[in-house]
Amino acid sequence: MSTQFPDEPPTERHLAPDPALMEAARARGAARWAAAGEQRAPEEKPPGGPFRPRTAAIAAIGALMVLATIAVVTFNGGSGTGTTDVAQPSHSYIPGLITPPEELPEESSTSQNPSLASSALGLMPTSTQNAVPPPAGDTGRAPGGAKSFTTGPGCGGYTSVGSYRDGRKGWVDRGDGRCGSSFVSIPMSGDSRRDDSSAYGMWTFAVTGTCEVSVHIPNGSLEEVGGNPTVYYVFDRNGVGGTPMASFAIKQVDKRGQWVSAGKFKASGNLTVQLLSRGQDWNSSGPTYAHHAASAVKADCTA
Repeated sequence: MSTQFPDEPPTERHLAPDPALMEAARARGAARWAAAGEQRAPEEKPPGGPFRPRTAAIAAIGALMVLATIAVVTFNGGSGTGTTDVAQPSHSYIPGLITPPEELPEESSTSQNPSLASSALGLMPTSTQNAVPPPAGDTGRAPGGAKSFTTGPGCGGYTSVGSYRDGRKGWVDRGDGRCGSSFVSIPMSGDSRRDDSSAYGMWTFAVTGTCEVSVHIPNGSLEEVGGNPTVYYVFDRNGVGGTPMASFAIKQVDKRGQWVSAGKFKASGNLTVQLLSRGQDWNSSGPTYAHHAASAVKADCTA
């Protein structure tokens, strides 16, 4: 770019100064600095290239655009179509909820054959007989040619699973320990629809064929014989486990001192009857200490 001087006409242009003249002027200045006894200030070197404001502005704008792009990419979670979303639950499972309790059917008013086993949990239409349990080891012929087997407290073949002693709250042995006059009072779970799976009474028979099962309900108070009802499972095996082949229920409070026919069941080598602990042992006034009674159970079997 040409240089204009203010003391000359604006239209007059000057060429660049002669390098030789500029060098001679520098030499004269240096001599004057030396004569004055002062050191010349170092000469500032011009920048490597002319300063271009427009270029700097363009560079600054470009830098700002790059930074803005980075900020947008970071906020959106990435470039392209992929975005980062808040994870949502994939199901509606709520911890702590449990399966609704098994419903206990009401006593049916329809007539049923008492010789058939109940395939659903409910009260069996029963036939009752006032009698005492037969002595242990009775394997005589029952009416109709069936072979009779009796198990229970004092008779053998009975097990109190999970028994414990806690005064009137726990398991209580009743009677004199002999077959026919002994039974066990089993504490209830406290809920008419829930069992304590660790506590139950169990009768086992080594039998084969079709067996008519009868349950003896002893006499006693609510704390001794209080099932209302008492629920039983029947298994075609030695011991409990898996799905029972049938179930029945007896209102012990209404059948005290009686034999109750539970029905006929098929056995392929072993038969097990289980007394469950479900039951309410309290009322609005407080605990009643009601217990289920486990006495003798008889199986009259035909091959």
